[in-house]
Formats: sequence, C-alpha cells, structure tokens
Amino acid sequence: MDASTTEYGDYAWTPAGASDRGARQGLPNNAEAEANVLAAMILSPEVVSDAISELRPDDFYRPSHRTLFTAMIEMNERSIPVDSISLIDYLTSEGTLAQVGGEAYILELVGNTIALVNWQHHAGIVRRDSMLREIIGATNQINALAYDAPLDTKEVVERAESMLLSVTEREVSSSYKSLTEFMIEAYNEASEVCAAGGQAHGVPTGFPSLDRLLLGFREGQLIIIGARPAVGKTSFALNLALNAAAAGFTVGFFSLEMSGKEIAQRLICAHAMLSISDFRTGRITPEQWANINEATQELSKLDILIDDTPGTTVTEIRAKARRMLHNKEKAVIILDYLQLVSPPPGRRAENRAVEVSEMSRGLKIMAKDLEIPLIALSQLSRAVESRTGKRPQLSDLRESGSIEQDADIVMFLDRSSDEQEASRDDRPDEGVTRVIVAKNRSGPIGDVDLMFLPASTKFYELDGMHE
Repeated sequence: MDASTTEYGDYAWTPAGASDRGARQGLPNNAEAEANVLAAMILSPEVVSDAISELRPDDFYRPSHRTLFTAMIEMNERSIPVDSISLIDYLTSEGTLAQVGGEAYILELVGNTIALVNWQHHAGIVRRDSMLREIIGATNQINALAYDAPLDTKEVVERAESMLLSVTEREVSSSYKSLTEFMIEAYNEASEVCAAGGQAHGVPTGFPSLDRLLLGFREGQLIIIGARPAVGKTSFALNLALNAAAAGFTVGFFSLEMSGKEIAQRLICAHAMLSISDFRTGRITPEQWANINEATQELSKLDILIDDTPGTTVTEIRAKARRMLHNKEKAVIILDYLQLVSPPPGRRAENRAVEVSEMSRGLKIMAKDLEIPLIALSQLSRAVESRTGKRPQLSDLRESGSIEQDADIVMFLDRSSDEQEASRDDRPDEGVTRVIVAKNRSGPIGDVDLMFLPASTKFYELDGMHE
C-alpha cells in the first residue's frame, strides 16, 4: 500500500486525485477547511481552547495537519503560547517541522487572516468529514464480517451495531440520562438545601430576602439583570461579585463598558465605605487610608478575575471563561453588559434584534456548557419612561424578546427619579432601589427593597419583602 492510500479494516481506499477539497471518489476530506482551522488557531489564542475541545487529531485527514494540531494541543497543555514563532520553534525541537511543510507553510497559514471569520463552520466541516470517514471504515468492516459471517447471525448483528455505535458515540455520548439519574440529582439537591436550613444552595447574592426567593444562582442558569441607565446595574453586579467571592466562588467579570481600574476603584470604595469621588480626587484622610489598606488586603484574597476587553464576542467570552475557570470547582460569570457584546465577524445581521437573540441564546448555551451561572446585565428600552407607571416589565428588555425566553431568572432594578415620584404608592421610596424578580423559572417571583449608598456604590437590604 502506498502513501496515498488509507486503510479501514480489510479494505484500502485510494483518493482519486490530489485537489485540496479531496476527490469525489475518495474519502471525504476538505484540506482547505482543515487549513483554515489551523490558521485561526495560530492567529488567535481565543480559538485554541475552543478548537481543542471540539476536534481531535484524527479528525484531520492530512498527516501534516494532524501533526500541526497535535503540536498545538501539546503547546497548550504546557502553557506555551500558540503563535507562528513559538509553533515553528516547537516543531523544530520535536524534529517535525519538515513533516508539516516547513516554515514556509506555517507562514502561509499565518497570512490567511480571513480564516478567523468562519473558523467554527470550517471546524464543523472537518468534524463531519471525519465522522463520514469513520462510518465508511465501519461499513467496510461490516461488509467483511457479513461475507465471512459465523453461523450465529445474532453475533453478526451485535458486532455490526457495536461498530456503528463506536463511531456515533462521540456525537451522542452525553445527550441523555435515565430518569433515575436525574431523580438522584434532584434528591441530592433537596437534601443539601434542607441541610442548609433552606438557605441559598447555589451562588449566594448576599441579600437574605433575595436568596430566599432564588435559593442562589445555580449552574446552567442565565440570569438577566435589567435597568435603565444610571440606576446602578454595574454597582449591583459588583456587589454580587463581592458577595459571591466572599462565599468562596471564583468570579469571572467581563466588563465591556468600564476599565479594570475603574472596577477596582469601585470595589475598594465599596469595601472601605469611602466616597468614590474622594478616592479619585485624593481627598483621603489618614483614617481613610487605613480603611483602604485593609480593604485592598481583604479584596486581594478574593478570586475575582476581570476582563475589560471592548468589542468582545460571545465566542471569545466562552473561550476566555473556559480558561478562567479551568480547575475551578465553584464559579460564576458576570457580563456587563449584553448590548455591548459584538456579533461574530462576518455575521452582522441587518436587524439588531436578531443579533441580540443569537447572543442571548449563545450565553444560555455557554452557561450550560460550562456548568456555571451566568449573570448578564441588560439595558431596558425607553418605553418604560413613557408609561404612567414606570415599573419595569419583561417587555421592556431592549432589542429582543428572546432575552426573556432564554433567561432562567430576570430581575429589574427600579428607582424613583425624584421626590415627587417617590411619593406615589406604586413607586419605591426615595433612596430605595427595588429589585423586581419578574421571572424565576425555578421558584416564586417578588420584590426586594435595597438601600443604595451612591458615594460608595454599596447596597444594603431593607427589612421586609413585598410579594
């Protein structure tokens, strides 16, 4: 058998031709798609972890591509940055640079910048062709088995089914569980909640009345927090981050609006009970410096990771979150905020609502995939300002009704704009921020009143809860 043939079982298939897209009568393969995936991995660190989780070396038909992909897996495991220079150096040290086409081919891949646009689609093509090749190999073996079958046909059927299932297992390996398995999970969760005296089972909010309503944020949940500008969405999210981190959770905070330094300023001031304006202008007394030093020491012990990259896509957030939470047992992701997330390159829709719908669905899938609660802040439409009663409602979620559908929990922050408005019976009192739980897929809805201190951006719960 020469180098151009591929063997499956007792049969050898020879591609008829050498075009990049593979011959029609040969095994399914698409060398261009393989090259585009590899190029995207070299060009963008964010692509590496996603591609490694979606593909295997055997998915690549070309031996040179298989060698390149394997090398990048090994580099990632050793925390070596995957870029053209590092990759060439690594392949040279392994003695495999010539096998992949030399330095010239690596540089050719780097020049293919358009590969970043649709690399996920190309990865799907690579994976699809790999499965088709495996099916062809399995059917070849089944053919051989049928021609040389033992007397017991049941054995033939069993072995044939086993061969096909071994191919398709990758696609459906965890798509279902028995009812018994899910009942055990539900029973164990109820036992844990009972043992905790009915307190938060998931990530605690830090506000007792809110925790009684929600029992904490749980893995796989998408939590939407909506409010009009200047009501305190970011401050509330930072309070949730502090409370979760203090409870031993890792917090991944993606800030698409504020810089990391601004977030650090807010966290320090909230913890030290210091006016943020005094902190920024340097009007700090010796006593306040002592509080700041104590706050920074305590905050440094918390596992809070901040990414303030603007214009981030859902794909990039997922890749970064996966690295952030690697080997972390308890974690939560907070995104500030949904409408600032960018659509994937080349996927910009004419209708912004369609884009936001895809993003919210992507965030829900990410929460389930990473098995963590994901809290996303969202702007509300201006319709809430034009109504007589300004209490936010689900239809006020800006730009897309699918946000409401995808979310497991939807909360609104509501605050009276002036003393006259606060005097109305249906509005929060002056200085009070009302947290409205408008949707709770796993429990009751209701209101919780919090006192907000604007100077230190700190929230405190008021006594009582209004159903």
